[in-house]
Amino acid sequence: MRQLLALVALLAPALALEATFKDVDVNGDGTPEKVAVTNLMDLAFDQKGQIVGWYVKTYKGTGIGDYTRAPNLAEGSPVVTPEGFSPEKAEFLVEDGRLLARFHGREGTLTYRIEKGRYTLRVEADFPLTLKLKAQGQPKVLLAGEKEPAPSGEGSLRYLAWQTKPKAGYALVAFAEKPFLGKLVGREGEVRLERGKPLKLYGGQNELVRFHVEGLLALPGLFSPNIWGQLSLGLLWLMETAFRYTGSWGLAILFLTLVVRLLLWPLMHQQFKSMAEIQRLQPLIQKINEKYKDDPNKRAEATMKLYQEHKVNPAAGCLPLFIQMPILFILWKVIANYEFGQGLLWIPDLALPDPFYVLPALYVATTFLSTWLSAHGNKDLIRQSLFMNLIFIFLVLQFPAGVTLYWVLSNLIGVAQQWLINRSLKPMGA
Repeated sequence: MRQLLALVALLAPALALEATFKDVDVNGDGTPEKVAVTNLMDLAFDQKGQIVGWYVKTYKGTGIGDYTRAPNLAEGSPVVTPEGFSPEKAEFLVEDGRLLARFHGREGTLTYRIEKGRYTLRVEADFPLTLKLKAQGQPKVLLAGEKEPAPSGEGSLRYLAWQTKPKAGYALVAFAEKPFLGKLVGREGEVRLERGKPLKLYGGQNELVRFHVEGLLALPGLFSPNIWGQLSLGLLWLMETAFRYTGSWGLAILFLTLVVRLLLWPLMHQQFKSMAEIQRLQPLIQKINEKYKDDPNKRAEATMKLYQEHKVNPAAGCLPLFIQMPILFILWKVIANYEFGQGLLWIPDLALPDPFYVLPALYVATTFLSTWLSAHGNKDLIRQSLFMNLIFIFLVLQFPAGVTLYWVLSNLIGVAQQWLINRSLKPMGA
């Protein structure tokens, strides 16, 4: 029990963070930087208006205790450096969950705006300004009019990007609504800001769903979805379409769950039916095991004969499980990486874990109920399910509430399906 309380105390700070600014010496040079704290990332600004630290959260909503060990897009040098700019005053504001860092100098004003629930930073100035960019990863640039990015280039750009891995890790992407002037030489990029025309900087997960949310997926050569990615985009389209009509992400997840379970209904029906029939035969199988305990060949022969007499295929429950696992994994990735920015009932944000652990408790309860219905009194199977769920609950506590909501709804539909199957089974003969 003591270990359980310690783990809960450890997980508690990961439930939500209030967007704010705080003073922290992130690099240990004795001078505190102004750090913008969000659920997805932390940005450290120095007095020169530079971004000297871009820290991507491994888990949403967690606080960073040691910035020297946190994932950082910088490589010992500033990620963003305004060239020829000498700020004399800075102000840091919080506006409805959005963070604003504004630097004033003789040349004009440089403004950084961190959007709520986004990895994207909006940068603009009321005077012509050159920004130098640098980050970890392989750099590339897409010139205006070109279809493929290149390792270097200068002129009118569609984007500048640094990606640590092709389809994983982290990425820094500089882009705008229209082509902008800039260049990439070696590992350093340079962008020229025009007066009043904003530039967007994305610094976060190098991942399909995040690129879709941030509006980067349409940029050529940045991320090419494979067949599983295309399936993820299809599920995203379903969820976003449902949200447009309902205005509620909770109802959208419910709709997505119903569609997926409807598609999987025949497969799940076969799996549940096979499991139920095998459990009903357990008393007869135990008698066979006792009768032929010293003769494994006759035991196997008698067991297969029993399955044939009752028209039960013990392998029938495996194939549907293997088919649905990739779909369930993709659903988890889609919901876990999406940014809802909306709560449901007691949950303040579906993108963060349930602060009161109600959904994890419902997940365990519905999973246990499903096992109880399919076990048909098999106490060993029920005990195994209870033990596995007690272990798994520590992982579920960190799941985004939207993910756990999907699992609870899916389990409830599965319970109803299992109950219907149990009612349809005929009584077992002697």
